[in-house]
Amino acid sequence: MSTFSNTYGAEPMLASVAEHLKDIEMPDTGDIDIHTITLVLNGQHGEFDLVVEATESEGYMVVEEHRWEGIAYRSGGVSDFKEVEVR
Repeated sequence: MSTFSNTYGAEPMLASVAEHLKDIEMPDTGDIDIHTITLVLNGQHGEFDLVVEATESEGYMVVEEHRWEGIAYRSGGVSDFKEVEVR
């Protein structure tokens, strides 16, 4: 069994994830640098858990750590994507 059974493979899912990354890094949100993107196939719901981690900085000084979580669907789309408290 293939992980991505649709004609386009992983492209629809990764394009959806890329749209969310673009929203995070838009200039009006401050100086946010994404440093980690994690996709883990979750056996409970059958799709990928998405975690994005970033830092907000002023000049060379890190001001705050940020984390977003959601579900990335193999066929494209992301749901429940929201910023969560950094643990």
